[in-house]
Amino acid sequence: MRAQVVLHAARGHSNARIAPETGLHLDAARRWRNRFARGGLPALADARRSGRPARFI
Repeated sequence: MRAQVVLHAARGHSNARIAPETGLHLDAARRWRNRFARGGLPALADARRSGRPARFI
C-alpha cells in the first residue's frame, strides 16, 4: 500500500483522492506520502521497534 500511495502521488493525485483509491484513511495516505518525500525509498520500510518481538503461536 505504501508504494501505491507514492505512485498515486507521483501522478499528481491529492491525498484526498489517494485515500479512497487505496482503501487507506486520509491520515495514513498523508503519512506515507510525507515519509517518502522526506526519506525516499528507505523511509517506506518498516521502522525498528523497541521491545520483544511479537510471538505467533
